[in-house]
Amino acid sequence: MAVARTRALAAAAACAAALSMASACQHEVRALLADVGLVANEGWIMGGTANPIPDTDYLDSVEKLYLPAGYNYQALETPEQFCPIVCSPSQPTLGFGESVNAGAADLQNVVVPALNDGDKVSVLGYSQSATVASQVMNGLIADHQANLDNLHVTLLGDPNSPIGGILDRFQFPDGVGQFSLSPEPQHVPFLDIPLDFGTTPTTGIGTDIYTGEYDGFADFPSDPANLWADLNALIGIETVHPYYPDPTPGVNLDTGNIVNLGTIGGTDYYAIPAPLPTLAFMYDGGPAGQFFYDAFSPFATLLDDWGYGNPGDPGAGIPVDGVDPIGVAGPWQVDATGQLVLSGGAGFIDKMDPLQMLAGVEYAAAQTVIGPIDDLLQAAGQPELPASLVNSALGLYHLTNSLDASLLTSWTDLTASIPSLAPDAILDGSPLISGQPLIDLVGYGFDIFNFFGA
Repeated sequence: MAVARTRALAAAAACAAALSMASACQHEVRALLADVGLVANEGWIMGGTANPIPDTDYLDSVEKLYLPAGYNYQALETPEQFCPIVCSPSQPTLGFGESVNAGAADLQNVVVPALNDGDKVSVLGYSQSATVASQVMNGLIADHQANLDNLHVTLLGDPNSPIGGILDRFQFPDGVGQFSLSPEPQHVPFLDIPLDFGTTPTTGIGTDIYTGEYDGFADFPSDPANLWADLNALIGIETVHPYYPDPTPGVNLDTGNIVNLGTIGGTDYYAIPAPLPTLAFMYDGGPAGQFFYDAFSPFATLLDDWGYGNPGDPGAGIPVDGVDPIGVAGPWQVDATGQLVLSGGAGFIDKMDPLQMLAGVEYAAAQTVIGPIDDLLQAAGQPELPASLVNSALGLYHLTNSLDASLLTSWTDLTASIPSLAPDAILDGSPLISGQPLIDLVGYGFDIFNFFGA
């Protein structure tokens, strides 16, 4: 123990003298301090697909952007493979399901002993490792693991997120086994993507979930018939999903303006703003590109939001039980009072407040003019349009919102004793027509391939 303490102190002194190697030294010292028991709180950071061993730049970035302070954060090696699409020559060849299961075992092997010892533990999962963390969380809760109050989990781009994760959005029934009609968990043929992974739990473990707007893996539309929203989500897999660790605000993901969407159970949900993927080339195109982006994006964004069960009205909603509405539109499901709700399965014709949809159209119409004019004024070195003029342009929008808020308040009061008839239950953004029969049909198609071992 004395030798280990001496090593830790020597490493700290060396780091102080070698500023050019500060990042590497920081993690070296943390590991040594953990070895000698000088740091009580353990922190484990996993990478995403194709990043089995996170480097110090990644560790520093996600720690700064997303993680609570006071933990000794270290990289946790997990397979993070998705063969045959993503394979690592230095790792065993694993399909997605095999990789997730192996990663879950790796994570459980470090978390469970720490919790049993009464230590506090913080875990970060990103993309595939968010799925890993979700499976471990569900297992710990099911096993009644001791000291779960000491565990905190942070998830980035979570495919199992209960507010839009693609592995939660499409719920497939059990399929068939190879050369067998015995029921077994369904999986996507050829890709080893199990479709029975549990949704990230909302209670039992303190959790923060960060979701980039239009990230097709973590934020898929609830109405797949909205092809515009589908297209943006699919493009967002390339333009949004890879950039959570990016420390530069405003590039792909605006980590400088993270939106607190609210809390469900013991989970806090955050949205990271991003430009609409189909128009991102305009957004990144300098002043001229920004002009055209501001001209086209209001209505393009509104149509996209409708694919998520959000009427697209940034000022919609009323306080309920002392809780204010989110106050912003975006690609996630909200009820009529403006509260975030769990997304559930996919379907068609989302149940949204018609007046809020109208207000969304009015807001988009005004912003289609206001935004480009402000861009021209800025290019000319002039101040933006005065607030009084902007408010006048949004007059009809404000009137519609006032009428809607008045009706919602009266409706909420009248149904106080009948929650099932309240506006947040009737107009909750969920699909009017379930997509489950179609999902089941796709599952039967998977069965044909899976029966023959695909």
